Amino acid sequence: MKNHSLMLFFLLLLEVVPIKAQTVEWGNQQKTKAKYNYTQVLGENASGIFLARARNSDFRRDIQIEKYKNNLALEFAKDLPQPENAWVERVIVHEDGLFQLNTLKNIPGKVEIQLQLIDNNINLVSTKTLISMEGSLSPDKRIFIRSSSDKKNYTILFVTQGSDKNKSILNIFGFDPTFGAKYTRRFALDYAAEDVFVSHMECDNEGNAFALIDFPKEGRKPRDYRPRNYFLYAYLTTKDNMLEFAINKDSVFVNELSLVVNNYAKTVNVAGFYSDKSDNKSLGTIYFKLNTALAEMTVKRFDQIDLSFSSKIAGTMQNERKPILTDLYVRRLIPNSDGGCTIIAEKYYETKQSYTYNLNGFPQTSYKTVYNYDEIVIIAKNADGSERFRHFIKKTQSSMNDGGYYSSFLTTLSNDKIGIVYNVDVVNEGDVMLATIASNGEVESKVLIKSMSYFVTIMPPESRQVSARSIVIPTSKDHRFCLMRLNF
Repeated sequence: MKNHSLMLFFLLLLEVVPIKAQTVEWGNQQKTKAKYNYTQVLGENASGIFLARARNSDFRRDIQIEKYKNNLALEFAKDLPQPENAWVERVIVHEDGLFQLNTLKNIPGKVEIQLQLIDNNINLVSTKTLISMEGSLSPDKRIFIRSSSDKKNYTILFVTQGSDKNKSILNIFGFDPTFGAKYTRRFALDYAAEDVFVSHMECDNEGNAFALIDFPKEGRKPRDYRPRNYFLYAYLTTKDNMLEFAINKDSVFVNELSLVVNNYAKTVNVAGFYSDKSDNKSLGTIYFKLNTALAEMTVKRFDQIDLSFSSKIAGTMQNERKPILTDLYVRRLIPNSDGGCTIIAEKYYETKQSYTYNLNGFPQTSYKTVYNYDEIVIIAKNADGSERFRHFIKKTQSSMNDGGYYSSFLTTLSNDKIGIVYNVDVVNEGDVMLATIASNGEVESKVLIKSMSYFVTIMPPESRQVSARSIVIPTSKDHRFCLMRLNF
């Protein structure tokens, strides 16, 4: 018995691999479950780590919860309690268990959202109605549920159709840490619900809510029509009013935006890219800063991307023939302590490949979708919108008919450094890389996991930073599912 215990002790030691300032911990490898193809790390509390498993990527029904001990050992798997007539909108981890928020379906002309309290053993404790109101959700039926970074405020936002078909209503609900109601507000919009698109929504530690919303610029047009009018909507509890700020400039076409709350500086940053016409070019950066204490947009900037920088990046890109950046998407905005932010963007595009095959002796033609995730662009902005530094990380990831499941990257935040983790090769065996960006813009890249050790592919969309110095990452390790924790 002593020999077995000693062997187990050394095996556990081998599963903690120091990598300079980082360490990697591994859980036990499991057989991949065909029934549950998708995974999300929900979060961690003192009781353990919680993962959601689902058949579909929307995670709205038939969800199984896997609970792991903090050392990544699987404790149990259990179906999430879900009413037959409900969609799961979000599951939030807190210290006593889970908040499960559902929308009830098949109730014409009414919006009902319920809260289910689930304990740490995935037992249903109670169910209560959070929202019950007359109205119909907008056609996309999107409901945004956000928590403040300190988990003391929760906000729910959605759009409903107005009494006039050419009008709509923006609905905002504020809640305390236990989802006790704080406020309910409704604001009229002069657009049909089908023309209103909410792209981002956040909540700060004061309970204020912020949303990026865009509308058609010329008449009623479908969502993919450009150009659009972009606005930041801000509900400030001290003002008890909805403020609207246009994100625009003459002769500029916004093609990508995101927002981030800075609780330390009490600001909200809106940043992204623009072009000179309605296309996919990224000719310059957008940077707006809202001072929430003053309720004023104190900085509004549109700055052209330096040609030498764009030429340097375009020279490494596979489908760029001109020194102009295209297809850049903001993956994350990171708030800086001075009130500025850092833009983390990625080049993403899809291509089609045709192929022929024989069916009953007759040639047939079909197509495959190729998902391309390439260079990562980092642009840091000071509080006044001036550029602090810019850099890019060369990366080429292409996969076919998988939705880019193993592509893109994940970010880690620790003190004044940003970490970017990604697979070098998403199809064949390759290394897992870690690029670290310091506050002065210096970038250090190194191999986090070598393919010579074992075959590991991380799943960036499913990962979550669960603490100030730890991120939990689902992986495929030697072709079996395995949890990994990166400590930094």
